[in-house]
Amino acid sequence: MANDAIVGAAVYDLRTGSIWSGGHTGPFALHSVIKPPIAWAVLSDAYEAGRPLTKVHRDSLFYMVALSFNPDVSTLLSMIGGLQGLNDFYQRWGVPELIELSHRSRWGASRAQPVHLARLFAALAMSETVPSLAREHGFDLLRAVVDGHRWGATIPEQSLPGWESLIKTGNFTLPESAGGDPVAKIDPHDYLDRHTLLSDLYDAPTNARDDEGDTPLKQLASRDRVLVRMNSAAIWLAAPSQGSQPRYVVAIMQESFYTWVGSRKLQDFIGAILADAIVLREAGQWSDPPSHCIKRALS
Repeated sequence: MANDAIVGAAVYDLRTGSIWSGGHTGPFALHSVIKPPIAWAVLSDAYEAGRPLTKVHRDSLFYMVALSFNPDVSTLLSMIGGLQGLNDFYQRWGVPELIELSHRSRWGASRAQPVHLARLFAALAMSETVPSLAREHGFDLLRAVVDGHRWGATIPEQSLPGWESLIKTGNFTLPESAGGDPVAKIDPHDYLDRHTLLSDLYDAPTNARDDEGDTPLKQLASRDRVLVRMNSAAIWLAAPSQGSQPRYVVAIMQESFYTWVGSRKLQDFIGAILADAIVLREAGQWSDPPSHCIKRALS
């Protein structure tokens, strides 16, 4: 698989603090999977300052997270002091390593290893520095993510009744395939009406600059060999009978020369293996499944 795809994954058990990882360590470019942390930062800042968000701001948060709409990102970042403000939140959340991997001019060009991404979403789920109302609002945004963007780390049906899998996936192509319209040119209301069409579009502008730093397969990309990046992070919440507490974070990061559909299938395949392993762990049938299954999924 190494010639066509590079994949890394991490599973974080939030109850025990154990974390497993396997595959390629990266770093991988984050792209749209970084939008929930931006939303958490905006929400935290607003609740801490006692400053109600306007309807425009609430709508912008929804379009950015639920529909992966890009033009709202700059507006929301400006509310927390731009990229430097986001870095300040990385420090607060206990993931300072992401500051060193952040790009100075493009939010989506930040980079991370799968373990970093898992730790970041674990902080969103658990950090005491996040106001409880901000976290609840953030979870609701992830619940609103459209089905076309929910792949990579879904809880197997009927395996853990009542549990929730709150997923955010980001994807990008480099170079952009010829003729691909950027999502930024599409009205968000039109997005809702044309969901089937838009699920096949790439979550990035067509005029991507080659300034993102080295990632595993980047140097091999060309107009004839389009690189697809696809990252997923999911927060698993236990059933209401167990307090709806965050229990796991699953992070999957990949670069491949497959088609967009092929990359998504790979993301789903790896996610299914990891999810089944976690289900076995919850049932007490396997003491340490994620480590073994990450290696099996990525071998």
